[in-house]
Amino acid sequence: MRDFWLGIAPEHRVGLLCLLASPLLLVQVRRWRAAALEERWCSGLLGTLAIVHLGLPPWFGSVLSAGLFGWLAVRCLGGRSWRVQSGFLVTAQLLLFVAASGVRAATPDQVGLTVAVLELALLSISCRRALARVGTVALVFVFGTAMWVVSIAGHDHEGVDRIQAGTVQRPAGPPPSAVERAAARDLAAQVRASTTRYATLAAAEADGYRVTGSRTGTQVHFEHKGHQNDDRILDPAAPEQLVYAVRGDRARLLGVVFQVPVAGAAGPAIGGADTRWHAHDVCVGLLPPGFGVVSPFGSCPGFTFATTLPEMIHVWVVDPPGGPYAEHLDDDWIKALP
Repeated sequence: MRDFWLGIAPEHRVGLLCLLASPLLLVQVRRWRAAALEERWCSGLLGTLAIVHLGLPPWFGSVLSAGLFGWLAVRCLGGRSWRVQSGFLVTAQLLLFVAASGVRAATPDQVGLTVAVLELALLSISCRRALARVGTVALVFVFGTAMWVVSIAGHDHEGVDRIQAGTVQRPAGPPPSAVERAAARDLAAQVRASTTRYATLAAAEADGYRVTGSRTGTQVHFEHKGHQNDDRILDPAAPEQLVYAVRGDRARLLGVVFQVPVAGAAGPAIGGADTRWHAHDVCVGLLPPGFGVVSPFGSCPGFTFATTLPEMIHVWVVDPPGGPYAEHLDDDWIKALP
């Protein structure tokens, strides 16, 4: 339950209150009580979505969206056509949510994803034909994959105590003491001094680091398998990963990633709340391709199981906003580096 409340974005709190209150409002409608079972479900979902959209930010749920959902709820109770209109409206809302999350104009937190679940449920009920139902299943898969990609690619924990899909961050805790602040400054200085030898990709690869994905981008990770299993944690001379900004034939070392050797073990937060560790959840299976995506609803695809990777922490050497232990580097800020 604590993780659920950590997962609520501040701008969605009013929407959450509307969502919690909506069943109390709907049961007072006499026409809803007298309707058939399918009409009850559809009008209930439409009415709930109308109410919750009243409390969501303008970029995601506006008064217009709330009015359209409410209008369809009334049509449903009145026995008038509503399926095609609701299908188009729900599809548009889901696509808008993905697009807004991709540009960080909306937060894919527990409220936003709960609303998406309600919309997908409404879409599945409204489909009578087999082909439409197949399309609904496809939309669920595409939406879940898109939201996983958006959540992981954003990797945005900056200053926010929030649980995102696929990412688990340790709670902040009390303010650090003077001793802890000094220890954090000392570690950052040692990392900066010891990584000067990795100014080029060639130097990193000569020392055993290998790229984990694309060789170009604003945050390219090189990992060292040997350092991941040497039982040395927070060793400035042997970080588990190096992070570079690579454009063309130019590479700039941004910092390092320290990682504990086994999942479930807590990394040493020597700087207290200033040195916070985090982990990632992934889905692993025996069938090809061997892994799956964590859905926005926190579950894994069939024939896969969820597992949490070992904790890790970034230490930056480029003086970013927020200091050497900032949880996230903005891509635009990285591109502006000399």
